[in-house]
Amino acid sequence: MKNLLLASIIIFAAAANVYSQKKLIAFSSDATKNDKQQIFIMDEEGDNVKQVAFLDLDCYNPKFAPTGTKLVFCATNVISDYLYVVDLADTSTFRFPMFLDGGIDPVFSADGTMLMYRSEKEEENNIYIMDVATSESFVVSDGSLATHGEFSHDGNRIVYSSSMEQNFDLVVVNLLDTTDKAQQTIVATKDAEIYGTFSPDGTKIAFSSFDINYKGTLKVCDDKGKNVKVISSGGSSYNPKWSPDGNLLAFVSDKSGGKFNIYICKPDGSSLRQLTSENGSTVEFDWSGDSKKIVFDSQSSGVSSVWIIDVEKGTKQNLTGEKANNITPTIQK
Repeated sequence: MKNLLLASIIIFAAAANVYSQKKLIAFSSDATKNDKQQIFIMDEEGDNVKQVAFLDLDCYNPKFAPTGTKLVFCATNVISDYLYVVDLADTSTFRFPMFLDGGIDPVFSADGTMLMYRSEKEEENNIYIMDVATSESFVVSDGSLATHGEFSHDGNRIVYSSSMEQNFDLVVVNLLDTTDKAQQTIVATKDAEIYGTFSPDGTKIAFSSFDINYKGTLKVCDDKGKNVKVISSGGSSYNPKWSPDGNLLAFVSDKSGGKFNIYICKPDGSSLRQLTSENGSTVEFDWSGDSKKIVFDSQSSGVSSVWIIDVEKGTKQNLTGEKANNITPTIQK
C-alpha cells in the first residue's frame, strides 16, 4: 500500500511538472460580454482559456514581460491609444489594470528592465523608453515621425524608423553613448525602411524596404547598415522576426496567392519555404522560446483564429476556433 501511494505521488508530481512547463499564449478576442476586444490567455494546447483584461476599451497586442508573470497591452478608443499592465498572479489587476502611459507597440528589453513604445503624447510621434522599476520615461527618437522600435538582445542598442529625411530611414541608437554620435542613420534610400529588428547576436538587422506602391522587399544588413542582401522579393514581404536561436528568419509575404502567409528561411535567404497556408491572411505571429513553434493569427472577413505550428514538422492546430475575432497572439518565452 505504501509503495502504491508513493507511486501515485510520483505520477501526480510528474504530471504537475509537465503542466507547469506549458507556455501561456496571450491574445486579443471579442468573445466578451461587452463585444470589445479584450486580452485572454490560454495554454499552448488551447486549453484553460481565461480573460485577463476587463476594460471598456478595445485591447490588443499583448506582450509578456520576460519573467512571464505580467502582460502589457494596448487599449484604444476614438481619442487615443494607451498602455496597461496586468499581473497574472494577481487577479484583482484584471479588473483594475495599471495604466502605464499613452502609447502603442510595446516591447520589453530582454532583461525586462526597460519598456519601449511609440507615443503621440507630446503631439509628436516619438519612440520612448520607460524604466520599468520607476515608470519614468524618456524620448530616444530624433523628433521626427518615428515608428517600429526594437531592442538589441543585450539592451544596449535600439533600431527604429525615422522620417527626418521624408522617407523612413533605418536608425540605430547606442544607449551607452552619451555623445551626439549615439544616433546613426544606417540605411537611407528612396524607399521606406521599416520593421528593423536585430538578430539575437546583434550582428545583423532584418528590415523591409517599401517602394512607392507599398510593396515590401525583405532585406538583411550588418549592424552598421552595410552588406545589404535581398532575402525575399516578389509580392510584398514585411514583419521579419528572428528565431530566438538565430538560425531562422520568419516573415509574412503575399508572394504566392495574394494572401499573407508566414515564410521562413536561413539568415542568408537560403532554404526559403512557405510555412502557413490558411484561409485568411496572417498579420501577427511570435516565435516560441525554443525556436520550435510559431503562434500566429489567420484573419479572414469578420473572424480570426489563433494557430500554433511546429516549424520543422509543419503540423498545426487551430487553438481558438472561428467564432470570434482572435488576433495578435504572443507566447511566453
